[in-house]
Amino acid sequence: MIDWSNPGVGDIPPRPVLCASLTASATLPRINAALQSCPSGQTVFLAAGTYAIPGAIVLPSNVTLRGAGADQTILNATGTHGGYTVQMGSGSVPYFPIKILRGATSGSSDLLLSNATGLSVGKYLVIAESNDPSYVSSSGADGLCAWCDNWTTNGSQARGQIVAITAVRGDLVTITPALYSAYTLAPVAVPFAMSASYVGVEDLQVRADNTGYDASFGMARCAYCWIRGVESNYADQDIVELSWGFHDEVRDSYFSNAFRHQPGLHDSSVHIAYKTSASLIENNIVERARVSFQLDSGAAGNVLAYNYTTGEFIADAPQAVIGGFRLHSAHPQFNLIEGNVATSFDADPIWGTSSHTTVFRNWFVGANRVCAPLSGRAPVHCSQQSGAYGFQAARAVNLSWLSTSNNFVANLVGSARMQSLRGYSSPLAQVASVEYPARRSYDAAAYGWSFGYGVFSDTGSGTGCSGGAAPCHRAGTSATDFLDGNLNNIDGSIVWATGVAHPLPASRFLVAKPAWWLSLPFPSIGPDVSGGTGPGGHSYGNPAQVCYLHTMGGSDGGNGSPLAFNAHTCYGN
Repeated sequence: MIDWSNPGVGDIPPRPVLCASLTASATLPRINAALQSCPSGQTVFLAAGTYAIPGAIVLPSNVTLRGAGADQTILNATGTHGGYTVQMGSGSVPYFPIKILRGATSGSSDLLLSNATGLSVGKYLVIAESNDPSYVSSSGADGLCAWCDNWTTNGSQARGQIVAITAVRGDLVTITPALYSAYTLAPVAVPFAMSASYVGVEDLQVRADNTGYDASFGMARCAYCWIRGVESNYADQDIVELSWGFHDEVRDSYFSNAFRHQPGLHDSSVHIAYKTSASLIENNIVERARVSFQLDSGAAGNVLAYNYTTGEFIADAPQAVIGGFRLHSAHPQFNLIEGNVATSFDADPIWGTSSHTTVFRNWFVGANRVCAPLSGRAPVHCSQQSGAYGFQAARAVNLSWLSTSNNFVANLVGSARMQSLRGYSSPLAQVASVEYPARRSYDAAAYGWSFGYGVFSDTGSGTGCSGGAAPCHRAGTSATDFLDGNLNNIDGSIVWATGVAHPLPASRFLVAKPAWWLSLPFPSIGPDVSGGTGPGGHSYGNPAQVCYLHTMGGSDGGNGSPLAFNAHTCYGN
């Protein structure tokens, strides 16, 4: 574990002073001009209405863009040249490494560099090292992820974190946060400047039209940037992208549907990548994405908490159970997944390794309802014929052989819905846990836990490996993990680790119940919770789920979506 007590922006500044107040007749150039001329610490307000957005809204540092509510201020996005509809920062980090001579130890805040010339307070460092072959690799079941570090030709610096410089004395540099772990294999510090900071987007909606954007919202090289109370519906590709970010925040929002439900460059997700660190993704609703939350390419030390996901699917295999949380390419590490109600958790082997994820007080339902249509902007309906539940690759938690040293504590695994899944002609067999080399069925059994396999493929022929790391499966994966106090709904067991104490704090990053928590018990998920409606009475859900199911009138699978959403209606001010 690391210290997750200060993720995200912290106290988001209210910025009540308006430098401009625009109506729906405002053109994109006028909106961008108002943002660029807005004094630091003020807000551009977009009144209720639908705005024509044929390109990108670009926000400068220290300015907020605010609408009248996600159900009232609508950005109709029709740009055709990629990029983001709403852009906060841009670019990637160029690779100009400086050797770390001393101080690259776990918990260190002081680094002695070979040359600190030009470094100053206010700049940033990416800390990285050569891949440790004992647990870090950019090779996976689909081959080499040469782009996983964005620097080398072979992804050889996949693991790392971003830190801020707080002092420079000669070649000695003080940083925050302290290093999450030691860096011992030719450690380097790569200096860079953020392209934007303290940028906020609030209370508006992006209506995508399948015209070619990379994402509805994007933060790239952005520090202390946030989106709050927004909606994205039918995102062209990704919903939100965070890359090279530091202390960013995505919260209190509603992300509904995606045009694209296919694998490829984008995965119709909230995507946290390229060593983005110390960011907070909290209290969001995601329905009918492909993968709701995806951690990639060295994302480190982030907190993803109290989100609700439902209805994810992949169009080419709509009968597969997919969605929730996914660790996808090398090498996300030290991220905290807490208090979520989600379809599943999947640390896949496709593009390399992951490690040191802490998964605390979540409920992984293990079932997804896939409703019509599978593509396009059309009314979603979950009739008896169209609202089928996935039964292929049904695993509530899937940890591949390339994901190691994880903590799973006080989670609920499975659900009554998972136990009622049916295959082609009969109910699925229910298996509490399976580990390679045991035979794992693709479409005749549902599993609470799965260790050591790939994503969809199993033992025997067709393992799904195409020139990547060998072997394509491995025994003993679970032995690298710490599992404690998890309830398995398939057999009703709560398994505690032996020989250790079992402290179960309410949270691993919050000191008390947050003000927006509504009237639910806190904590609301875990083996020490009783009287709820989840497995064994051990879950009350979370505020995002309550907002979706009760305030918004949503249903399993996204029936009738997109729904009317306003964060203030759900959570107050």
